[in-house]
Amino acid sequence: MQRNFGARMIFVYCDGASRGNPGPAAYGVHIEDQAGNTIADLGENLGHQTNNYAEYQGIIAALRYLTATDFRTVTIRLDSKLVVEQLSGRWKVKSPEIRELVFEASELLGAFDVKLEWIPRESNSIADALANRALDDGDFQTVEASLELSAVQPRSIRAPRQTTEPTTLVVVRHGSTAATEANLIAGGGGDDPQLSDLGLSEAERAAGAIAPLLNRFGLPEVAMVHHSPMARTTQTAEVIARHLGADLVVDERLREIEFGQWDGLSMTTLESDSSAELAKWRSSAEAKPPGGESVVDLAKRVEQAATDLIAGNQGKTVVVVTHMMPSRGFARMAQRSAMDSYWNINFAPTGISVYRFYGTGFAETFTINSCEHLIAS
Repeated sequence: MQRNFGARMIFVYCDGASRGNPGPAAYGVHIEDQAGNTIADLGENLGHQTNNYAEYQGIIAALRYLTATDFRTVTIRLDSKLVVEQLSGRWKVKSPEIRELVFEASELLGAFDVKLEWIPRESNSIADALANRALDDGDFQTVEASLELSAVQPRSIRAPRQTTEPTTLVVVRHGSTAATEANLIAGGGGDDPQLSDLGLSEAERAAGAIAPLLNRFGLPEVAMVHHSPMARTTQTAEVIARHLGADLVVDERLREIEFGQWDGLSMTTLESDSSAELAKWRSSAEAKPPGGESVVDLAKRVEQAATDLIAGNQGKTVVVVTHMMPSRGFARMAQRSAMDSYWNINFAPTGISVYRFYGTGFAETFTINSCEHLIAS
């Protein structure tokens, strides 16, 4: 288990390197305590990227590492005034790609009592050297020797060793409804359709598939089932919980994104009658349907729900019955991917995804949208 380090002040030094800007890029991170004792050194080769991109990836990597520890009082020191001002919200971010990184870093910063400091380049020489080491020699992670490793480790020999006991999440999209079968939009507000006969059949099949799937991967049995409060997810969760003999827990944060006035419409109608609003929504994760919710708002609540599940169920397996967009949120967290994950991954009704999270900084993906149980026998 992760050792308790108390409330020690931690200093994080981050630097990005890009030979050509853009060009071959990497970040270096040095983490130490007030006495100068090294906590960890991190580095990752990022391929062809800008220096600004590398700086942000270093900050994100440092924060993800620290989420698996008890350190919560952190000073982040950077020699990039641009990044300090952007992260502080005083300067605007023009690049859509960098905006996504700012959003991700800001989400992680919320878990800490943090201070951002600009320092001159000569005061950031260790992180600079680590970034160049990653450029020349590839990825690395070295941690304080006194950290105790988790009893369960990632299966890939290339994956960093972990100090946090993992939590397995089995994410299941709800079964079909009449709206699903008619290809109508059904969000977290408006009508609350129940499972159709097809959906009930899908739920039964999914319930029977989860235990064999976990057994195949050598993962723990299900301890409980968390679900969105909507009718279609509640019905699906009840079938799964009954089959597995697990308790049910409702979580409001697992609701589908709210589509507002678009609820109940077909895509054909939406494309025809609301093309301008639809184009705006598609072009920005911060845009909202009329009376609805933005992808950014959805991401905040879903990823906070996931963070709480991971922290509160170490060593256990939890089934999460939710909707299309929240399912994409869990996939995004596991893959550490960009906001694009909220529209480029699809999940079939009762598609099953299995992730093993070591805190929120690292996850293994065992399967995404497994549909073997839906194949007609």
